[in-house]
Amino acid sequence: NLSRERKYVPATKLEEKLQKVIKNLHDKYAVEGKKTSKALFTKIQLNFPKYKVAFDSVRSLYDKLDANHDGGMDLEEFVNALKERGADVKEEDAKQIFEGVDINHDKSLSFKEFLVCIAMGYLIDTIPAFPDREKFHDAFESAIQLFMSYDKHILGVVENKEMEGYVKELGDESVIHERMKELDPDSDGYVTFIEFLYAFQDWVGVEDDKDESKSEVEIQVSSKTSEKKAQMKHHKKAASNVHFMNDQK
Repeated sequence: NLSRERKYVPATKLEEKLQKVIKNLHDKYAVEGKKTSKALFTKIQLNFPKYKVAFDSVRSLYDKLDANHDGGMDLEEFVNALKERGADVKEEDAKQIFEGVDINHDKSLSFKEFLVCIAMGYLIDTIPAFPDREKFHDAFESAIQLFMSYDKHILGVVENKEMEGYVKELGDESVIHERMKELDPDSDGYVTFIEFLYAFQDWVGVEDDKDESKSEVEIQVSSKTSEKKAQMKHHKKAASNVHFMNDQK
């Protein structure tokens, strides 16, 4: 475990803090962790429609908090939004979360990144008073449980090769490459929880307002559709909508 852990170097302070928190949470989720990753995914997948409704329920809030209506949320808007909602958060903590989930470093949060921000504040307890997070508490908890089930070595991250093995258990191997692009967009060989949660939203069916391609939540994807989606460039505002297949009969 130590040799594995030394290979991974957190890219941001948020990732470093999050990695430690997740490692410490393994005991809490030990009971769920006894299930196989495939069985846990199948259980959670049944709630995808409910989670999508929960995530989308805060879209109007996101639009409202986008003060200049440019379709994104900058750091100042994010900090002001938290304070207006009654969150007791230090600006330094808010900045750390903001920069940690700004995937392409454009200094603006998309809707899905905004949800990840709230999740990070929830998980590392830096935004304890933000009330809207309760709307999707169950979705966050499910994402954490699923990630824990993949983190077999209790590193707080999952090696790309191991994640690929878990993904192969869940469906059509023809879309493995695209799924891994979703899970490891920076191709550093590791899937962090931030990357995982962003992909989790795609599987549930959450869309950014400016997604180039919109579709309904789909669990089973035809090979023809998969090939077309495999050509899409991975981008935070044009993320692939390839979902895991439920291969249970």
